[in-house]
Amino acid sequence: MSYTSTKSLHFEEVERNPLVLIDIATLKAIVGSIIINALNDWKNGSPRTEIDPVPPEDSNLLNMTETIAFLKVSKVTIHNWKKAGIIKSHKMGRKLYFKKSELLEAIKRQKYSI
Repeated sequence: MSYTSTKSLHFEEVERNPLVLIDIATLKAIVGSIIINALNDWKNGSPRTEIDPVPPEDSNLLNMTETIAFLKVSKVTIHNWKKAGIIKSHKMGRKLYFKKSELLEAIKRQKYSI
């Protein structure tokens, strides 16, 4: 198998051969331009991506640490309650959040006290 430059490939050849070899300099240029574009978007205040969304401030959402402190139970207990359907969680990206109002209703339903 011989090395083929990407510049000499015609459109039809690219469709038949989805695997294309490129040299390190071209790869560096492509990755560099992607990073520069992402940094420029970030500088200009573009909307956040779904990788790490920020919950709305007025929604009264509690993260896991705040929920542990609010309910005064362990993280394992919270996960067990979540699996049992006692409390409801909301996932944003990779993080779990709990609505304070839903937690209070769950406490009333279960007749627990905090």
